[in-house]
Amino acid sequence: MANGQGQGAPHSGARYAGRFLIAARTPTGGLWRWDGGTGPAEQVADAPDTAFVLPLPDGRIVTLGGEEDGHLRILERSGARYTIATELATQGGEPCHAALLPDGEHLVVVNYHLEGSVLVVALTGSPRIVQRIVFDEPGAGVVPDRQDAPHPHFALVTGEWVVVSDLGCDTLRLLRWEAGVLVQVGGCATPPGSGPRHLAIHDANLVVSAELSNEVLSAPLDDVLAGAARWRVQPASRKGFASARDGGGPLTHPGEIVVAHTGRVFVANRGAGTLGLLDVEGEELTFESEVDAGGAWPQHVALLGNEPYVALRDDDLVLGPDGRVSVPAPVWLAILPG
Repeated sequence: MANGQGQGAPHSGARYAGRFLIAARTPTGGLWRWDGGTGPAEQVADAPDTAFVLPLPDGRIVTLGGEEDGHLRILERSGARYTIATELATQGGEPCHAALLPDGEHLVVVNYHLEGSVLVVALTGSPRIVQRIVFDEPGAGVVPDRQDAPHPHFALVTGEWVVVSDLGCDTLRLLRWEAGVLVQVGGCATPPGSGPRHLAIHDANLVVSAELSNEVLSAPLDDVLAGAARWRVQPASRKGFASARDGGGPLTHPGEIVVAHTGRVFVANRGAGTLGLLDVEGEELTFESEVDAGGAWPQHVALLGNEPYVALRDDDLVLGPDGRVSVPAPVWLAILPG
């Protein structure tokens, strides 16, 4: 698999200063802790059907999961394990991403399916939903079976701004956190049929994995926030797999996208089983190469010391530069501080 060392990334002597929490999306589910090296993974929470995990600064853990009956759970530390302290219905299907808002006391949560919506969840006192924004306009329709309606997928918080990718509408929704409320202020269109999925920032640029067009998009963040991006476009994969926009098969399915401090972009091509390697420098985006991810369906990628750790869902495996570990259906990696 790709190694940041081989791509010019500096070696991190503190590679294991953090530990990984791994979300396992199975009927029994759960969270697993791994040191990122040669040690085994240890199950530290029973949490069925977990698709996403977010450690909070106060030591609690947020998870999302469920399909038609979406749920948000808040887990608290109990000795060496975590236990579910709160469970909330997300009022929508397949909640898939959450991020901490600027005050540190609220979360923005994204519902992908059934109703495309974002929620604001208060974390202080008894955790509760305090705001719900439903996107109810028609989908873009370029890829009919994936763009029939709004399908928000990821929330990126930068300053007071919240940028939400909407795969179903080919748009990045722009919101602002103002006086404890999320306010919709507009949007920034992505190319027709692109299907924006995940987002990352490097320096002054926003990069986007475009699931439906097998592409990576990049534009200056200020232009995106102004709703007037001129997108730089490169392929996510060159392995000959098809995109949903163009038809055919099998499909590439680019998903998670992360950017190292060096400007190296890693995009997980789930269907192709590869990592696309690109570089973003200034306003330029360049496709460099593509490497085997080391297994089937690389669902998620996390960076530690500029090096990628990859969750291979269909092989029950997580790979890093110095080790691998078996976990059932790993779908999300989070780094614990300390």
